[in-house]
Amino acid sequence: MNTETITPEIEILNYFNEITGKRFKPIKSNTNPISARFKAGYTKEQMQEVIQLKTLEWKNNEVMAQHLCPTTIFRPSNFDKYVNQVETVKANPQQYKQYYEKLNKVYKPADDLGDIAAMYGD
Repeated sequence: MNTETITPEIEILNYFNEITGKRFKPIKSNTNPISARFKAGYTKEQMQEVIQLKTLEWKNNEVMAQHLCPTTIFRPSNFDKYVNQVETVKANPQQYKQYYEKLNKVYKPADDLGDIAAMYGD
């Protein structure tokens, strides 16, 4: 019987894996950066939004896809910048929808990544 406690860090890591399609294990090297962002005052919602945004931006980019990992996303020198990027997208959802479609080579409705406006508001 698995009685492993699901901590907030593991919950975020599970969310990360679900969104990115990766399979990072809940080991210290993956959960410590997340824990440090919680201690720095960032919220679960902010972390989830950063995961969503960086996945949209990097998943289909052959250069950046390798950096789609907890140590990069939650690195102290990067995370605040990513949170601010989310806020910029929230302020301009239609502009960024077009940007992400171009970035991910969306040419037809079947390639659509979803509505950025729906994710981040109008």
